[in-house]
Amino acid sequence: MRKASLALLFWLVVITGSAGQQANPTGTVALRTFTGYFNITDIGLLIGSPENSHAAPFSFLIINGFHLTNQFSTGLGLGVEFLSGSYLPVFLDLRYYVRNANFSPFFFFQGGYSVPLDDNYSAVTNYQYDVYWPYTYRNYKAMGGWLLNPGFGIRNMFSDNFGLVFSVGYRNQRLFYRADDDHRLLADYNRLVLRIGILFR
Repeated sequence: MRKASLALLFWLVVITGSAGQQANPTGTVALRTFTGYFNITDIGLLIGSPENSHAAPFSFLIINGFHLTNQFSTGLGLGVEFLSGSYLPVFLDLRYYVRNANFSPFFFFQGGYSVPLDDNYSAVTNYQYDVYWPYTYRNYKAMGGWLLNPGFGIRNMFSDNFGLVFSVGYRNQRLFYRADDDHRLLADYNRLVLRIGILFR
């Protein structure tokens, strides 16, 4: 599944890249002015080991940002993701675009906190060995946790106000859980992230 997703992303980038390159009569690539407000709405997969109970959970994000310069932007994002439960990621988004052009690679970094949306106890369980009672079962309430997501991608503008964004990243998600007796549990998720989205200006 991971190889198929990477192949699909590669071909989409190649196709849109060739379509998005615009040249002026001198043969040079047309430049645009990228300043002001923008919105990115994207979907993606958080791809992990096939042995995980959630091998490739779905992710939906919305980023509202502002270009500080033609090549650097900052923004705030939120969305919905499904790991061991439902979470609302809230994060800071930083992007650096290599070229001031319709078609440009970029590097990004996202950091923030995932807030649990489930009111019930998480399905996470913990078993502890004891001489008199071999296993102890606990229910844990999800407390959320910090997220870090560096990566790179490609922006392809089809007009002044509309474009597509493709990205590949590494996601580290740390989630905390607490039981009724105040016992704590920590879970780390390390995922390959594939995303495709639309960009409005």
